[in-house]
Amino acid sequence: MDIHNLELAISCYAQGVYHEGSHNIQERIGIINVIRNRVRDGRWGNDVCSVVYASGQFIGVTDENHLPVNKRAYLETKLLVIDTIIHNKYANPVANALYFHDDSIPPKKSWFGKRKKTHIGRMVFY
Repeated sequence: MDIHNLELAISCYAQGVYHEGSHNIQERIGIINVIRNRVRDGRWGNDVCSVVYASGQFIGVTDENHLPVNKRAYLETKLLVIDTIIHNKYANPVANALYFHDDSIPPKKSWFGKRKKTHIGRMVFY
């Protein structure tokens, strides 16, 4: 992967994670790994940006009404992506999970029974 594609992938990871609104580092690491798992799975696209911008996924990324981006928080998210994906500084806490949601939102019925649940902070991963 050349440097331009690497930078684009890191930015797409960061966009997906940042706009999910999680401030808990373990939740964010979980979301990073769901994105990585979806790339490997291939149903949402064959690269990070296709997965993050897939129809109906990571709604905050495509929602024009989202709050203005906090530059510092966004850059911290990019560093977390680099530490997780490039430097392997953090273990994958969600195994092969492909789905997640805030625990205040009921999961889609299609998720039931498909995967083991992992609860981290307010996020539930399947």
